[in-house]
Amino acid sequence: MLRGCLPPIFEVSEAKALLSPHYRAPLKILAALEEDHAVIRLKRGTYAFLDGFDPLAATSLLHGPSYVSFETALGHYGMVPERVHQILAVVDGRSATFNTPVAQYVYRSQHRELFALGMNLEVRTHDTLAIANREKALLDTLSSAKLQAAVSSPRQILEYVIDGLRVDEDALARLSLKKIDTMATLYRNHAPMRLAEALASLR
Repeated sequence: MLRGCLPPIFEVSEAKALLSPHYRAPLKILAALEEDHAVIRLKRGTYAFLDGFDPLAATSLLHGPSYVSFETALGHYGMVPERVHQILAVVDGRSATFNTPVAQYVYRSQHRELFALGMNLEVRTHDTLAIANREKALLDTLSSAKLQAAVSSPRQILEYVIDGLRVDEDALARLSLKKIDTMATLYRNHAPMRLAEALASLR
């Protein structure tokens, strides 16, 4: 009954509204479904059907406004080896971490001007994925690496991206320098700008 009438990720209030006309204890029904692994609890009051569940699509619904970024987005695009145990996102608000049965969600706060740049919406059959574009995902990842970028050369930063982050060189060559230049100056460390300089010298 629930599966066909609720979205893939739903609030407990939605389930109660649907079940209350038919059951005296709707929350017990929901608890039984969770025990049978038909649904999972993502956080207090938020559930998802396990069948066909996409952990990435849940990111913006758990805590927001937010979108997938960092190594998680790079892995989604095939630019780095994918890591599925942790989903990293940027948020226009407070940082937060949620531990769920499927993954750990980590939200890193970003100032609004930078947050507003570089988000894509991938519309799929049953949901929409909010995710950083390739350029934003790479710059977010680089800026969070805590490198000594102020005393590093553009070439050293590029070597870190290729050897340290293991970003595919062909993927780097396809990135938009215009997008990178626009965003790089908004970060609080020098690494994104150093990378912009290194990539420009190779074109």
